[in-house]
Amino acid sequence: MTRQRRYLAGIGAVLVIGLALFAVVDRTALFGGGHGRVVDALIARNTAARGGAEAWNSLTSLRLTGQMDIGQGLHVPYVLEQKRPDKMCLEFFFNNEKAVQCVDGDSGWKRLPFMGRRKPEPMTQSELYELADATSIDGLLFNSAQRGYDVDLVGKEMINGRPAVKLQVTLPGDVRRWVYLDEESGLDIKRETTRILRGEERLVQTWYYDWEETDGVLIPRRQETQTEGENETHFLTVDRVLGNPQIDDAKFQMPGGGGASS
Repeated sequence: MTRQRRYLAGIGAVLVIGLALFAVVDRTALFGGGHGRVVDALIARNTAARGGAEAWNSLTSLRLTGQMDIGQGLHVPYVLEQKRPDKMCLEFFFNNEKAVQCVDGDSGWKRLPFMGRRKPEPMTQSELYELADATSIDGLLFNSAQRGYDVDLVGKEMINGRPAVKLQVTLPGDVRRWVYLDEESGLDIKRETTRILRGEERLVQTWYYDWEETDGVLIPRRQETQTEGENETHFLTVDRVLGNPQIDDAKFQMPGGGGASS
C-alpha cells in the first residue's frame, strides 16, 4: 500500500499527452544548418502531423476519459479536462472516494482522500512543476515560443532499437522535459521528466503508443510510465476524446480560494 500511495500522489506525472512529427528527419538536415531553423522545422512538422494549427487552435477545451493503472493490479477510471488558458483538472475514484488535482492557470489545488486529505488544499510548488506540461491542451511543442518555452535540439539516440531525435523543452521556472521523436513514424515514442521522491530526484520515462485521430487531431491512446528505482510500469489509456465540451471555469478553482502560485 505504501508504494501504491506514493504512485498515486504523483499520478499527474503520468498524464502527459504526447506530440508528433510529420516526416522522417534526415541526418544532414538535423545536424547541418542553423540550430534554430532545425528546431523550428521540427515544431512545424509536429504541428502538421497532429492535425495542423487550425485544428488545435479551434479547441478551447478538451476532455479525455479512460483507465489508469495505480499499481498492484488496480485500475481506476479517470477524467482529465483541460481548458484554455492552462487550466486542468484530473479526477478519479479510489475506494469509493473521489481524488482531484486541478490547476486554474495561476495556482493549483488537490483533494486526496486515499492519503487522508479529504479537504481541498493548495498544491506545493513542486507539485505544480510536475504538472506543468499537463495543463495545456497544446502539449509541449505547438505554440511553444508564444508560451515562453525554449526548445533545444540535444541530438539523436536509439530508443527500443529505433533512431530518435531528442529535444529539450524548458518551461518557465526552469522546468525541463525531454521529448524523443521517432524518425520513421514521425511520432513521439518517449518523454522524460524528473520528480523528487523520498528526497531524491528520480527520472520518469513515458512511452506513447496507438496514436489515433479524433476530430482532426492526433492523440496517443496508451501511455506506459516507469519511475527510476521502481520495477513496475504503469499504463494509462485514453478511451474517449471529446473536443470543446462546456466546462465552467469554477471547476478549476479551489473551493474557498487559495492554491499555490504557478
